[in-house]
Amino acid sequence: MVNYEKHIYELETLGYSIVENVFDNSLLHKLKESLKKALEKDQEMFAGKGSKRPELAVDLSIHDPVFIKALDNDIIYELCSRVLGNPILYSYTSTILKPREYSLVHNIHIDANNKFIANYISGLVMTIPLEDFTEENGATLYLPGSQNLEQQPSEETFSKYAVSTARSAGDILFFNPRVYHRAAHNNTDKIRYGLTAYATRSFFKQRFDFPRMIPKENLEGLSVRLLSFLGFNSQPPDSVEKYYLSSQKTTSM
Repeated sequence: MVNYEKHIYELETLGYSIVENVFDNSLLHKLKESLKKALEKDQEMFAGKGSKRPELAVDLSIHDPVFIKALDNDIIYELCSRVLGNPILYSYTSTILKPREYSLVHNIHIDANNKFIANYISGLVMTIPLEDFTEENGATLYLPGSQNLEQQPSEETFSKYAVSTARSAGDILFFNPRVYHRAAHNNTDKIRYGLTAYATRSFFKQRFDFPRMIPKENLEGLSVRLLSFLGFNSQPPDSVEKYYLSSQKTTSM
């Protein structure tokens, strides 16, 4: 039984909360193998374009349908709904740490680009470990309560008070995108694999137009709540006819 009140309290105070055993081992294995293939395919498709990095698939919805279907999860839906109302997906990416390499995620940063509003959670970021995230392979460091800071903390402050979020595979960390954090270094000999999904309130613009962008075959059999999460209920009508059709559907519900 998930204690949602506890996790919401931690989100409001610490700025992050870990929910254990959200994904089982079978799904984690499928996601990890699919991610390896997606990274290769993504590099083939977009290498040399702008700031494309080989360790980053900037959108997973166009790859294996397992990525989208994994988001149709009771815990993800319930926690995001309680915090954000009617959540929609902003972005869905890989989170990879290669052994003994430096990247931008090792710098202190936040994941929000909207204006600071005190005591307001505009979104929830979910980091999904496909294997154990340990202090040795770069578990992310978070500065508790820093979602309330208007200015970035100093290196000294962050280093003194930041907390490691080491956890087991399948334990999802939900965090306020305004919490200051950074990846630790991967001091092992293996790549660390994970996923990052970012949900926002329904009136925020998504990074991608998922309803038009996701391949039709990836949408087959999806639940009503997952389609809503992908943004299908947040599309403005592109004609007056569709506006009235939408109004009819709303009033008849």
